[in-house]
Amino acid sequence: MRWIIRFAGAVVLVAVLAVGALFALPTERIAAVAADRLGTALGREVRLSGEVRPTLWPHLGVRAEGLRVGNPDWAGEAPLIAARALSVRVPWRAVLSGEVEIDEVTLVAPEITLVRAADGRVSWALSEAPATATDTAPGGPRAVTITAAEMTDGALTWRDEAAGQSLRIAGLDARLAMPADGSAALAGEASVNGTDLSVEAAIADLTGLLNGGLSNLDVALDWSGGAAGFLGRAALSPALEGQVSIEATDLDPLVTLLGAAMPDLPQGYGRDRLALSGRVTLTEDGSAYLRDGRLVLDDTALTLALDMTAGEDRPFVRGAVSGARLVLPEGAAQEGSEDAAGWPSDPIDVSGLFAADAEIALTLERLEGAGLSVGPVDLRATLTRGRLVFDVRRIDAYGGALTGEFVVNGRNGLSVGGDLLLAGVQLEPLLTDLAGYDRLQGTGSASLQFLGVGNDMATIMSGLDGEGDLSFGAGSIEGLDLAGMIRTLDASHRGAGARTVYDQITGNFTITDGVVSNDDLRLDAPWGEVTGEGTVSLGPQTLNYRLTPGFIEGEAGMRIRVPILVSGAWANPSIRPDLEYLAQQELAAERERLEAEARERLEAEAERLEAEAIDRANALLGTEFDAETTEAEARDEIEQRMRDEAERQLLRLLGQGN
Repeated sequence: MRWIIRFAGAVVLVAVLAVGALFALPTERIAAVAADRLGTALGREVRLSGEVRPTLWPHLGVRAEGLRVGNPDWAGEAPLIAARALSVRVPWRAVLSGEVEIDEVTLVAPEITLVRAADGRVSWALSEAPATATDTAPGGPRAVTITAAEMTDGALTWRDEAAGQSLRIAGLDARLAMPADGSAALAGEASVNGTDLSVEAAIADLTGLLNGGLSNLDVALDWSGGAAGFLGRAALSPALEGQVSIEATDLDPLVTLLGAAMPDLPQGYGRDRLALSGRVTLTEDGSAYLRDGRLVLDDTALTLALDMTAGEDRPFVRGAVSGARLVLPEGAAQEGSEDAAGWPSDPIDVSGLFAADAEIALTLERLEGAGLSVGPVDLRATLTRGRLVFDVRRIDAYGGALTGEFVVNGRNGLSVGGDLLLAGVQLEPLLTDLAGYDRLQGTGSASLQFLGVGNDMATIMSGLDGEGDLSFGAGSIEGLDLAGMIRTLDASHRGAGARTVYDQITGNFTITDGVVSNDDLRLDAPWGEVTGEGTVSLGPQTLNYRLTPGFIEGEAGMRIRVPILVSGAWANPSIRPDLEYLAQQELAAERERLEAEARERLEAEAERLEAEAIDRANALLGTEFDAETTEAEARDEIEQRMRDEAERQLLRLLGQGN
């Protein structure tokens, strides 16, 4: 901003030289002197390639053709200003009074080039040499005033080599009015990226603003796709305080002016309409504060209160966001046919997680996305060096509640994890919204702890690890007569009412390398019980699960136990009686029966042989052993008989016995 004022002050030299030498010097001499004085005042090379022509009617003034003000060598060959002509209009009363006063300065078809180098240097930083008219006005310094400045058919090129950004504004027409009371009014039009814009600004104290102070400011920017405005106070530091408003269906021109690129916003997040209003404060240290903010993204309206301060490595944002309804953006449609299965393999860009650190409290009446509708929502989001943690205080969902923690970590690649608890939800509306399945009636609870690593959804789901459990209260499975299917061995059996009533379903599961395993599912029902075991492969989206009922009374009182096999793609699984498994179980039962019979025969034979052995021993030893005689008793009896016999034989040898 200061370079513009320095340039305007230097222009006074042209006016003084031209008017003061109106009849004394030839135009070539005036051009040379004017270029020399302008160059000295600006500290830049200045050339006037055409003549400097004074005018007397209808206004007193001067017109300099072919103005060129150079840029530093490092900024390239394009000059700071290259204008077809510079026109200065001076009031007659200023000549008669001796004051240095200019009615109007006009730049005709200027081409302005501004460059910021990678090291922070700027091409518009002019020399500190004073730009005054005192050199031609003996008797001391005189007041210099410019009533108006105008630019017609101008263009501006901005290059920021540090950020790698550029901006081109064409068709620039602007008029700056600076009345004697110190205020200023700006009105202009331009074309940015093919979009016409118009701006109007009112500055209460231009001099104070240029000297580093605050001034009341009213700015309005309009284009075919929207409007933006600011009403408050501002300084060039930069600093401001006031009311800001934006209403747009096309933000591209405004974003381009700010040196950024318009992101591809998803539907429902500002793609068709964006509006922002609130009280904004920007301090000299770069901190920004928004109060009473209201953000409208298409049909979504949010209330904002945010603070942004400078952090060590990145900005830090703290605040609160609330709203009646927020719709999460839908994921990008997967390429290929509708029958294509699997998770998207496109890389997930998490670079935005490192743009700032944040602590945000989010409260919503309703949250919708992925077919689900939940609320009220109360959660806290904390973003620290690329790691985003959602602390779910409570989300009311389908008559129950979700609590826990969900983490997205962008450090060293992408990982996601969570520890979530879902309690007391109504199963039928939940599963209808989530998977289009409307046959499960009742209430349920579940817990899940998980961790997945990968830069795309396919990798994450194929390598997911974790554990959890589920517990359903009394309910029913509509359209499925499980008991009848088991009795008839017919997977298409419906039966009267076609429903399976149960009292409870419970189970635990683990997740290893993307495979969910369960071996303790239990369904308790008035007609019996069912147990389940099997796996669900998350990566290929397939399952292989077996439901095994307890014994059910079949026809003619026959007790049967027929497992049900659920297998294939989980989007369209195959459900059928597992007759092969049943045959294997029957074979195992027959083998067990035969083994039992063989064991009985062996035991009977062993008992017979034992009885024969006892009878022979009794006959030989003269004992009276039986099957009830223990081994110790038999040993003691035999040992006693042997001692008695030994004693009898010894006495006989000594002639004392028979």
